[in-house]
Amino acid sequence: MTQASGPPRPSNLPAAAPLPVIIDTNVWLDLLVFGDAGGVPIDTGLNDGWIRALSTPAMRDELAAVLIRPKFRLPDHAVQHALTRFDALVQLQPAAPDCRLACRDPDDRKFLDLAVATAIVRPGAWLISKDRALLAARKPALRRFTLHIGPPARFIAEIQCP
Repeated sequence: MTQASGPPRPSNLPAAAPLPVIIDTNVWLDLLVFGDAGGVPIDTGLNDGWIRALSTPAMRDELAAVLIRPKFRLPDHAVQHALTRFDALVQLQPAAPDCRLACRDPDDRKFLDLAVATAIVRPGAWLISKDRALLAARKPALRRFTLHIGPPARFIAEIQCP
């Protein structure tokens, strides 16, 4: 990725490496399909390379399944465009081991497991989510693993996105 002429990297982030984030499916929909203005700083960080989105094949499969749901009425070319953009923005990882944090929704386990595995290697990693089951793990994840979990607005505020 090349540096765009957009806003600079937030000053409170270390310059050495991109900030690893795990982004849940609903936030990806906002970024890739709905063009949610609240996600612009995240999109900028992904494009400029100071945020690195991590994902697993199972997470991509979930996104693909959600994109073709009849309630969204997305044409095939829009689905393909969203998946192509996702593929360009993420770094695929193998499925992570069970992190043993409580999660009420078994479908969300994959996001929490990868986020914890990432935070063990890179304390301060983020799981960006609006999902209640994932947000409920916020305090134990931060206390035990230095993993931040929050919605896009909290992520943007805490890392002081320009």
